[in-house]
Amino acid sequence: MLRAMRIMLTLHGDEPIDEIDAYLAARGVTLLVTERLDPAEVATISAAGDEPAVVERAGSLLRAFWIFEAASREAAVELARGAPGGGGTLEIREAYTPQDFGAPADAPPPPPPPPLVPGNARYAAFVRQDAVAESGRPPDAAVMAKMDEYLAPMMADGTMIGGAGLKASAKGTRVRRMAKQRFVVDGPFTEAKELVGGFMLLQARTLDEAVDRVRPWLRIHREGRDVPFSAIEVRRLL
Repeated sequence: MLRAMRIMLTLHGDEPIDEIDAYLAARGVTLLVTERLDPAEVATISAAGDEPAVVERAGSLLRAFWIFEAASREAAVELARGAPGGGGTLEIREAYTPQDFGAPADAPPPPPPPPLVPGNARYAAFVRQDAVAESGRPPDAAVMAKMDEYLAPMMADGTMIGGAGLKASAKGTRVRRMAKQRFVVDGPFTEAKELVGGFMLLQARTLDEAVDRVRPWLRIHREGRDVPFSAIEVRRLL
């Protein structure tokens, strides 16, 4: 029996999210994650060459995302094709699962996220894809070890509340919408700096604090992947 694919569906552009939520529910889609992003509270931290990291109060047109399981990429694309809305773009990407890294098929689900600390807000940090990741080559053991070292205290103190890595855009599809028309474009996509390579959910008191918590991730990603440019977009969750 084939294992279901884990899909991340993202919405780019100002579209009625409530209608998409209702559409997915009407089709019996069981959502593992569903989040809306604050279009106003956003920052992007980036670094290029030997220059220090720069923080800008700007971000992408990403507005919401959903994670669910689908029988196939084609089934997920058909679901996106039928979603309501007359503009914006829906992108289908396959997400990594523990089984992709050797976990047994019957491994227990992850524990529920820790409770939100009073005075904190939830944030999502999206690391931008790069040419190395787009090649399909996974991070090597040294990079994974640095990530484990970085994430361990964040998981222990409840700062990190979720996350996932995404596979190369060769396993992705975009559905561009214009009125009632649907234009389906299969990956790979060329604008690597605009692609999401993975995301982390975390809690922090402010946007600036959330940015500071992901600075080490930017450094690990950039140095470990040996890329000239890397960026992480941080958004408050609604």
